[in-house]
Amino acid sequence: MSVHFVLARYLPGFEEYGDLYQAIKTGKKTSEYRDATPYWAKRLLNSIGLNKYHFTLERNKNPEEHYEVVKSIFDSPDLKHTEATFRVGYTKGPTLHATIKDIIWKPTEQQFEIRIENVRETP
Repeated sequence: MSVHFVLARYLPGFEEYGDLYQAIKTGKKTSEYRDATPYWAKRLLNSIGLNKYHFTLERNKNPEEHYEVVKSIFDSPDLKHTEATFRVGYTKGPTLHATIKDIIWKPTEQQFEIRIENVRETP
């Protein structure tokens, strides 16, 4: 079970991190943020095997409802080892693997904060 994140090497507004891949690899950056949209709610749920045939999110639900659904599922003891993978762009270079520690709802930003730990790199 894994959620895949494609990273830009650098993002405006995140200059303090420098190279985002390296910041995650070294533990300087321990969270990834994604908009609380049906797209990302479904991606998070699909990563644990709840694909569109087993679960649907209606487009008219507000982001807080998306969070509540995703959070309740990820809080299940069976899902504590869900992985996140990070790669810069769509390359075949090295990949970072991390364990999703928690998912936090950021209402002001309308985003999911995906907290990670145990980061390791594979070639």
